[in-house]
This record gives sequence, C-alpha cells and structure tokens, in this order.
Amino acid sequence: MARDGKLTRDKILLESKALIFKHGFSGTSIDQILDKTGITKGAFFYHFKTKNALAMALIEEFAKADMVKLNEALERTESLKGNSLNRLLQYIQEFIDAETGQNEPPGCLYASYLYEPQQFEPEVMDHISEAILVWRTVIGNLIEEVLKDYNSKYPTDVESLADHVTVIFEGAFIVSRALNDPNIAAKQLQHLKNYVALLFEKK
Repeated sequence: MARDGKLTRDKILLESKALIFKHGFSGTSIDQILDKTGITKGAFFYHFKTKNALAMALIEEFAKADMVKLNEALERTESLKGNSLNRLLQYIQEFIDAETGQNEPPGCLYASYLYEPQQFEPEVMDHISEAILVWRTVIGNLIEEVLKDYNSKYPTDVESLADHVTVIFEGAFIVSRALNDPNIAAKQLQHLKNYVALLFEKK
C-alpha cells in the first residue's frame, strides 16, 4: 500500500511539473492535475494538503535532481583536475551532451516559479535562491582554479562570471521553450563554451 501511495505521489509531481512548464503555476489548476493524473481529489489532498505544499514538494524534487546533475558533472571531470581550463570546458560540455538530441525543449522550474513569486511562500523562493547560490559556488570554484594557471584577457569578476554561466543555462532553456526548439539549449551552451575557451590564456 505504501508503495502504491508513492507511485501516486510521484505521478502527481510528474504531471504537475509538465503542466506548470506549459501553463505556469497560477495557470495550472488542481482540476487540471486531477484530469491529467486520473486520481481523485481526495487522493490529491492526501498527499498535498494545499497547492503550496505541492509547490514546495516540486521545487525540492527539482532542486535535488539539479544538484545530482551538478555533482555528477563534477565527478566525471575529476580526472582533469590537473588542467583547470580543460576541466571547466568539459564541465560545460557535460551539459551540452545532456541537452543534445532531446525530443522536446527543456524546462526549468526555477524560472517558472520566479516569474510569479507572489504565488509562493517565502520558503519556496528561498529554496530556489539556495540552489542558484550552489551553482555560483561550484562554477566559481572551477573558475578560481583556472585563474591560478591562466590569465583572463579581460577584467574578470569570478562571481559575476559564474553567474553568467547560470544566466546562459537558464536563458537557453527559456528561449528553447519559447521557440519550441529542443536544439537551442545545446547550441547556446556551445557558444558559452567557446567564449570561456577564448577568455583565458596560459600564464
């Protein structure tokens, strides 16, 4: 019975996320979720007492999966620690590879939520801020390592450059969905990789 309950909860989260990517959080009603999942209203409220409880569960799950991707890319580039620039470039390449050949545009729950912050409790928005700051820290650390061995051709603020990487990621996802073109994300990340490669020169 417990396992069946988990399957129902997971189905609600999966279908809710797809609806939010398409309609936004405020544009997604509980009735739409019920219609999409085929469950009863009682079953929905058994798992999520309010729509904001659903919002928190969704962002927690999304952030957790996001951190897994971030850490997996770090682990896969661990062997390149001796060449900091190659590691940073390969780190970006990991995400290019992940977005290449997708059948539908990627979605980002962070962006979906941030467009309508008034819909959420502060704790939900705090969760997003924390996740973005983790990205800033991880990418910033990779850039700091590069600057030990390389000069930047232009004045470089590490924190700002780290944020720029995240901006490209998020912007690529938004444009990809706006134009319904799953190839845009990988192409924009390739431009980012090219820029980073051109930015640094060996000391």
